[in-house]
Amino acid sequence: MYGSDEIVFTGKYKDFSLGVHYDLSKAAEKDVAGILTEISEGIEPFAYAFSGINTEEICQQAKVSGSGIEAVAKAVEQSDFGKWVKQKYAKEMRPVAESYYFNRLLANAGVKIRPETQNAIKPTKEDFGGTIAFVGKYKDWIAIKKLGLENVKDYEVSGILAGINFTIVNKSLAFAGFEGDASSITKGKRKSYGAAVECLREIENPEPHIVCRVLEELGFRPYASSHMLTDAYPDIKPPKVKGRKPKK
Repeated sequence: MYGSDEIVFTGKYKDFSLGVHYDLSKAAEKDVAGILTEISEGIEPFAYAFSGINTEEICQQAKVSGSGIEAVAKAVEQSDFGKWVKQKYAKEMRPVAESYYFNRLLANAGVKIRPETQNAIKPTKEDFGGTIAFVGKYKDWIAIKKLGLENVKDYEVSGILAGINFTIVNKSLAFAGFEGDASSITKGKRKSYGAAVECLREIENPEPHIVCRVLEELGFRPYASSHMLTDAYPDIKPPKVKGRKPKK
C-alpha cells in the first residue's frame, strides 16, 4: 500500500507550523535517525505548550549549575520542585509538568535524550492542509498519525504532537543503534525525586537511550509523549509500551 520510503510531517495550528517531506530512497539508518531527531526538536516544544502547563514557570524551576548528568542529579537533589508542583498543579496535570521539568533540566545541562546524528538529506516543503499529519516509512517500518483541526482543542493538538514525538524519539534511538533498558539501575526503585537522583548518579555512560530509560522506568519520561496527558485528558490514549512498564 505504501511503496515509497519517505517521512512527511505537515501541520499548522496557532503559532506552530511545520511542513516537510524527506525522500528516504537513498537514506541510511543514521540519516533517518537524524531526520526524526530534527522533527522531534521542532514539534516537542509545542506539545508541551498546548498541554495546559505554564512552560515559563517550569523553566524557572529547571535551573542547572554546570553540565552533565551529575549536574542534573544535583539540581533535582537541591530543588523543591516536588513540593512546588503539588502546590501549582492538580494531580492529573503533574505528569506533564514533571516531564517538562526533566526535559528542561537535561537540555540545560547538555545531556542528550535524542541521538546526535548528522543528516545529509534535505527536506522539500510540504503544503499545509486541515490536519496535523505524520507519515513515516522506511524499509519495514511504517507509522501514520493524523488529526483533523476543525473545532480542535489545544490539548488535542498537544496529544497528537506528543504521540508523534513518542514514536519518533524511540525510533530515532533504534535507527541510531541505541538499544536496551535500564532495569539494572532502576530495579527495586519506586517513583520519587530521591530515586531519580540516585539512579541518575548510577549512570556511568549517559547515552541518550539510557538516560531516557532510567527516567521512564521511574515514571518521569523526559520527552513529550501522550502518556503524560492521559490522566488529565482521558480521551487521549497512550501507545502500548513493549516490555517493562514505567512506574506510576
